[in-house]
Amino acid sequence: MQVQMVGATDIGHCRKSNQDSLFYDQIQGIGIVADGVGGRPGGDVASYMAVNGIRNAFINCEKIRHEEIHPFLVNTIDSINKEVIEKGRDGYTGMGTTLNCLVFLGDKLHIAHIGDSRTYLYYQRHLWQLTSDHNLKTFLARGWLLPPHVPSNLKETRLLRAVGFDERCEVDIYEKIIKDGDIYITATDGFFDMVDDKQITQIIDQNSHRYEKLPALLIEEANKRGGRDNITVLLSKVVRT
Repeated sequence: MQVQMVGATDIGHCRKSNQDSLFYDQIQGIGIVADGVGGRPGGDVASYMAVNGIRNAFINCEKIRHEEIHPFLVNTIDSINKEVIEKGRDGYTGMGTTLNCLVFLGDKLHIAHIGDSRTYLYYQRHLWQLTSDHNLKTFLARGWLLPPHVPSNLKETRLLRAVGFDERCEVDIYEKIIKDGDIYITATDGFFDMVDDKQITQIIDQNSHRYEKLPALLIEEANKRGGRDNITVLLSKVVRT
């Protein structure tokens, strides 16, 4: 299997700067999307540190076996988390970032996820959300928090996990067998808050013959619908070699 990656990032209509970070290398089969936590100083610094930290970890490591990829991702993100916290003490108090890292290895996709950036799977005109948002809404829905213990003024979108939030960085690791025709969409909340699942599916359906243009088309749609935040979209298409 081979992976074809295309991605783009945009400031949107309402922000003064872009605090999203994006990196992908389809030869290595690595894609990384991060979103600096809004309302906190240094979000752009935190997202860059996360993306660049994982990128450098892969560049500097020897060949990784399947059984090593999960501990490698967890340990790498844990180290980055400590660096972000330390940097936060240097004038960026409380800074943090979401993180989605995709690693295609053999016939499998490995996803390291923390925060509320998302990865979806599009296949044969259907869309599935693979990752779970680490926000108050999800924690309440799953019973991880009970309403009596939550202040009434907290928004459901309030992030509860992100790189840089806590000394102990809890990362979700997903593993999936890939198949020919899979398209994985990894995006920040500035995209999926503006464009719903049905609209995402329609845009991909109608423009599958223009795969390289899809990130720009998806971002354009998010901007048409308000563009209230930075917007980053990465597409990873699996094709049989």
